[in-house]
Amino acid sequence: STLTEEDIVATVEYLVRLHAGDLSMTAPDGVEVPVEVDDIDHFGNRRLRTVGELIQNQIRVGLSRMERVVRERMTT
Repeated sequence: STLTEEDIVATVEYLVRLHAGDLSMTAPDGVEVPVEVDDIDHFGNRRLRTVGELIQNQIRVGLSRMERVVRERMTT
């Protein structure tokens, strides 16, 4: 589907209602839509890297460096 003029008008209306502090609005198709602020700093909205993933990345970097050094020494 493509973006329509109705979509843009509904988006602007949503932003105006969000700024005004309204709790809900009626969408163009007649559905009641809640108007709420999303907390972008909430950990539920973030992907936390595990210790295993961090260690894996460091080992990958170390092995890449070691491979480069070995290749340089083999060519000289």
